[in-house]
Amino acid sequence: MLETYRWDDDSYTALDIAGVPWQAVTYVLYDAHPRIRRHTGVAALTVSAPTQDGRWLAVALIEEHDDQYLVVGAHWMSDTETEIARRMTTGGQ
Repeated sequence: MLETYRWDDDSYTALDIAGVPWQAVTYVLYDAHPRIRRHTGVAALTVSAPTQDGRWLAVALIEEHDDQYLVVGAHWMSDTETEIARRMTTGGQ
């Protein structure tokens, strides 16, 4: 089954507060490579990846049903987080 993602009014509000355009979230979820997926707990997922301009973005999601996720927020990753993500995706190089 393919994963599906949805947004609600709270999603857009959280993204606006964080200064993250919804288009950047869409790119990270569907098109970005490399991408890091981390499940935290039984229903939480974080997807991190570089956006089209090269900045790394972390998207927070909650699993509502099997393979169906609600976007609950996102943040631009710090330099430290970005360096860790780059090392993870390049085999530590």
